[in-house]
Amino acid sequence: MIRTILALPTGFGSDKPVLDAAVAAAKIEGAHIECLHTRIDAVETAAWVRALAPQRRESLRELTEKITREEQARSQHAQAAFRDACTRHSLSVMDEPKKPGEVSISWKEVPTLQNEALHRARFHDMVVMGRDPELSRERIINVLMGAGRPVLLAPPTSAEKIGRIVALAWKEGSGAARALMASSSILCRADRVVILSVSEDAGNEEATRASAAQLAKQFLWHGIRAEVLVEHPVSESASKRIKEMAYNCGADLLVTGAYGHSRLREFVLGGVTSDVLADCAIPVLMFH
Repeated sequence: MIRTILALPTGFGSDKPVLDAAVAAAKIEGAHIECLHTRIDAVETAAWVRALAPQRRESLRELTEKITREEQARSQHAQAAFRDACTRHSLSVMDEPKKPGEVSISWKEVPTLQNEALHRARFHDMVVMGRDPELSRERIINVLMGAGRPVLLAPPTSAEKIGRIVALAWKEGSGAARALMASSSILCRADRVVILSVSEDAGNEEATRASAAQLAKQFLWHGIRAEVLVEHPVSESASKRIKEMAYNCGADLLVTGAYGHSRLREFVLGGVTSDVLADCAIPVLMFH
């Protein structure tokens, strides 16, 4: 069940799509949204920058003032997006649950150098994040790989509804199985579920189709009548084909496993995971 959602506005351009995606996801089961905006501590950050780059011309005071101005601007942008979402969606602002199944929202801002987003993510049923060109995608990877919670990546433009037509990227393995479990409550409420599989090896297409068909058969036990689409891309990547298949079937959500492993404390991502993290026109629910 999805009853608490952590939304992570950044103060950049993705805030409106992130908050709209969080609201759309919250409406599926009636969830509470906690908006968490993290600000870096200007004094500590300036001292850290000076220690790592002593050749910089700015003094510690100048650096502190510059970082403070930038962080204040981001905070104001994030809070404005929050207030706008509350108004547009007529949301109740509350810190504790009152009516079961009612969509509500709250705001929290924390100045810290620690990964507060990763810490808070572990206490929620879902995390909603956006892609910001101003920020490293490592912030998404850290939460995706370390929180143990499904991450909903908001598209570039706002999504009005999520979960009516769900496309499930299926590649038999633990990653897809975990994503399936994480999205089970959404799948059960969907109007239409489409299982997407791409056979990257022409000789393995029959096995790929059989695996997808087996999953569709198992879905019947949950009251889900899923369609199966299996393709073999000729001149494009599997990730690109999966996204195009999802677009073509009118999906408002793409569910996929996040594939990767840790190597020397860095996460090495699979090709599909990396491509979907980079870009997708519809919301993507990922789980590692």
